[in-house]
Amino acid sequence: MTAERGVSSAEARCPSHGRRGGFALLAVLWIVVAMTTLALALELTARSAVATATNRLALTRARWRAEGCVEVARAAIADALGGRATWSASAPTWGTLDEAVGTAPTIRQAGCRVELRPTGVALDINLADADALGALFRSAGLPPLTSDSLTEAVLDWRDADSLPRARGAERAWYDSAHRLVPRYGPIADMRELHRVRGYTEALARVPALDTLLTTEPGRVLLDRAPLPVVATLPGLGSEALGRMVELRSRGVSVSDPMILLRQLSKEAQAQINPHSMELAGRIVGEPDAWILTARAASGAEPALEAAVELRLVHAGARAAIVRRRTWP
Repeated sequence: MTAERGVSSAEARCPSHGRRGGFALLAVLWIVVAMTTLALALELTARSAVATATNRLALTRARWRAEGCVEVARAAIADALGGRATWSASAPTWGTLDEAVGTAPTIRQAGCRVELRPTGVALDINLADADALGALFRSAGLPPLTSDSLTEAVLDWRDADSLPRARGAERAWYDSAHRLVPRYGPIADMRELHRVRGYTEALARVPALDTLLTTEPGRVLLDRAPLPVVATLPGLGSEALGRMVELRSRGVSVSDPMILLRQLSKEAQAQINPHSMELAGRIVGEPDAWILTARAASGAEPALEAAVELRLVHAGARAAIVRRRTWP
């Protein structure tokens, strides 16, 4: 009894003793919480570092695989152009390079995703004038007003001044719509074209529009270009385009424009004659270049993909690289 009273008496004489004990316990708890938070942060940082390193390694592997596919494709191209393509029934030429490479057994065995497409089957968006753009948009199926508006919006995006055309759009319109402003220069790639006013809406109406335009220079490949691209050539009226469709349906090669010309009426020939010199400079029987693209992926799903793109030109019995791009 006496001892208990003594303790109570001591506590009574020192009321802060219990509070100090509570503060100490609270401090310990805060230290535990802080250390736990720090440990969690360090763990998350470590996981992020590991994930970053893993992704970087996967991307590096994907790039090397894509480079390997490029070399396999180049070897197949060299065999085709050098007359060593034993897998092909007919002798491959520069104009049929995609068919030869597409059937090469080395491509299939390597499991490569390789695409080889010629220039001249799409309209160069940076070199096309208003007439060519309008002709392509109308022939592709856009209404006249939509075609005119999109044509002038593309020209306004490309030109160096800030004065909008009657149906075009310059910086003020893009600012008011809270969109990226024009480049005032050549369009870098097809993704940039999607920023031009009216293009995504036109694409919704004509999904093939992306395949009819390109940033790759090249004369029109008359025998393989889609009809809307052929329609951009000066002097070719409805009769010439209709005859082109007919000849293609019969499997007749129209790589030489004279083949087409001989099939036309005198009136249609007279329409073409004033443009004959310009046509000669804009039409080609074989591609000016081929665009070789190899893609490869690596890593767990979703896998990371890398791509290598080459522009190849004819150089005798080989294809010379004049441009290389890689992404990402």
